[in-house]
Amino acid sequence: MSRLALVRDEKFREHLTPEEHPESPARLIAIDKRLKSMALETAFKQLAPRAASEEEIAVMHSQSYIEMLKEDSEAANTSKRFIPLDGDTFMSPRTYDIAKLAAGAGLVGVEAVSGEEHDSSFIAVRPPGHHALVDKPMGFCLFNNVAIAARHAQKKLNAKRVMIIDWDVHHGNGTQDMFYDDPSVLFCSLHQYPFWPPDSGWFMEDGKGEGRGYNINIPLPNGTGDRGYFAAFDRLIKPVCAEYAPDVIMLSAGYDAHELDPLAQQRVTTLGFAMLSQRIADLRDMTGAKLVCFLEGGYNTQSLSESALATMQILNADSAEASAVVQTSYAMPAASGEKPINQDRSPDRVDERIEDVRQHFSKYWKNLR
Repeated sequence: MSRLALVRDEKFREHLTPEEHPESPARLIAIDKRLKSMALETAFKQLAPRAASEEEIAVMHSQSYIEMLKEDSEAANTSKRFIPLDGDTFMSPRTYDIAKLAAGAGLVGVEAVSGEEHDSSFIAVRPPGHHALVDKPMGFCLFNNVAIAARHAQKKLNAKRVMIIDWDVHHGNGTQDMFYDDPSVLFCSLHQYPFWPPDSGWFMEDGKGEGRGYNINIPLPNGTGDRGYFAAFDRLIKPVCAEYAPDVIMLSAGYDAHELDPLAQQRVTTLGFAMLSQRIADLRDMTGAKLVCFLEGGYNTQSLSESALATMQILNADSAEASAVVQTSYAMPAASGEKPINQDRSPDRVDERIEDVRQHFSKYWKNLR
């Protein structure tokens, strides 16, 4: 029996993007190939997605926006061409249906952890979702998969407190916007700053009304490596999670903070992502929360596939010893004098930023004082 349920389908390759676009079917093809090459196809319980209904999507998105995307889909089907939704988000003939399938895959992932068989799920889908706004596509995203699933968890699992951790290198602005005044969803985002989206993700953006203090941005400087991400997690996310005691933890698992990724300048290694995944597993086990993970960014197919599989393996491990074996397998032999994890380019800047965030949020969280 596997701890982890994997929701995947080759249909997600049918969402097409223009040539040379970084968010392409090659991303999931690479994950599928690595899954097969590592003989892990039977290691996880694999589940097929279902399409979310428009009513399920409308829990987080406006009806007018859904109708707009349907019209764009019809135009793409008629013209057999890409329809630009914004500067870098495109509609192809199958995109609307595949976006509904991606949103529905998250619902399947929530339902997979509703019983005793699995305590974790990983949703390997595209298009990604964490930039999608209530009434606007953005940054390759159409529907906000993790936000839709969070509401489903509150209904299906009777979850009173949902914690969303977003380690994609870009700020999860869409998810932030949707829960900005809602204390039933705690949103924590670790991201490169300043970066994209512009003017988004500073730590003073801490929520509104009853949601004040429940929106935690951890804006990390350019060049933050493994050590800085671990420090941010250990000093900020872990103590807040312990105090919040979520019923469900959701992870927006983007792998574009990897040192090989072409779209960002962070320095996280594959071993670093394995060790971050262990921290996620530790939060799951510490709180007894169910865990649902969503693939977001990651545009180097090698680092994406290696890091995503590392996360799956860690979350599926049934003992500390098994988890240690997985982490060891991703620790590349170090050159003389080098460490297997990346240090920060400017450690003082990283530590100062983490301390600034801690001081700001200490007025909301006792465990940060």
